Amino acid sequence: MKIAHLSDSHLGYMQYHSPERKRDFLDAFKLAVERALELGAEVIVHTGDLFESYQPDMESLDGVIQVLRQVKERKVPFVAITGNHDRAMRRGVYPPHKLLENLGLLELIDPLGTKTVKGVLFAGLRYHPRVHVKRIREQFFDGLSEEARRSDLSVFMFHQALDFILSYEGAYELLVSELPEGFDYYAAGHVHLFTYQKLSSGGLLAYAGATEFRSKQEAQRGRRGFNLVNLETGELERVELEGLRPFVVESFNQENAREVLKELLEKVRSFDKPPVVLLTYTYSTVDLNHFSDLLEQLYSLALAVRIQKIRQLDEQETVAESRSYADYLKLFMGELKAPPKAVELGVELLSASPDSVPEIVEHFVREELGELYGEIEERLKKC
Repeated sequence: MKIAHLSDSHLGYMQYHSPERKRDFLDAFKLAVERALELGAEVIVHTGDLFESYQPDMESLDGVIQVLRQVKERKVPFVAITGNHDRAMRRGVYPPHKLLENLGLLELIDPLGTKTVKGVLFAGLRYHPRVHVKRIREQFFDGLSEEARRSDLSVFMFHQALDFILSYEGAYELLVSELPEGFDYYAAGHVHLFTYQKLSSGGLLAYAGATEFRSKQEAQRGRRGFNLVNLETGELERVELEGLRPFVVESFNQENAREVLKELLEKVRSFDKPPVVLLTYTYSTVDLNHFSDLLEQLYSLALAVRIQKIRQLDEQETVAESRSYADYLKLFMGELKAPPKAVELGVELLSASPDSVPEIVEHFVREELGELYGEIEERLKKC
């Protein structure tokens, strides 16, 4: 049994406010599915964030429908879970995957459950913050392990970061040691990096990465693609996607700026389609505007150009002119002497979708108050 493992396609994401980039994400997904079918995948699984939002634009939704209709015509099941971007948290609101399931185009496992497809047990866990995962693990993982052991072939699909990738406290949702046992393949999403390892229990664990780049870090460290896995033999083949929009990531300084920019222009001209150019410029006295003649040419040739400028004050100190919102929040809360748990909550809320905020806050309060939370809840009901 050969399955294709895709993840984190983020369809509908208008990166750099560019309609072309939004279409790039759909093109990458189409290409991944086409390649999976060409390579003989008998089932395609997607481990979360198929869409950028649980309310995708009509162009992206229609594009997915067209792709999945082709998959259905080939009689290849498409099994999916939702991620942190495309899950629906509000009551009475469904993720877009539900529409696709109602059209007979995919099998959705949400928020947790199992489906048997072509004789293979597929268990799925959508994205949940770590405070929720602990409760889910205690209540359901033993049962999932028993089902896996009774099945000839089994796959556990989840959309959480594991500790071996994001090792610092608060960054991961699951420990590797906490995964349910007995599965042949652990199909992971959420981390946009292809990586895999053989577990001590014998199963194969792998992240499929993303089908398109969402950040400079992703363009620097990896390639776009998916995993092709033979469940009987445990063999994994990495399939890279070719022909997508090129990314150019370059670092330079005021001493070599003119030379690097000239070489960069030649590279940009050589591509079949306008690339995305991501630059880091380090300087002390010569601002980048000094090279405006070359920059104007670069802007005219590239689809998008983003530049991070880092000013060196002296040999010991540098100042980066761009920081993430999370960095600023940590600095601000540090000045207020906020406790570490409050800082973690703030960072988590900053990256969460608006609909998930009430649930995250409720569980934070519930964890902190313990039994007192129930007493307060009962008193409020009597008011």
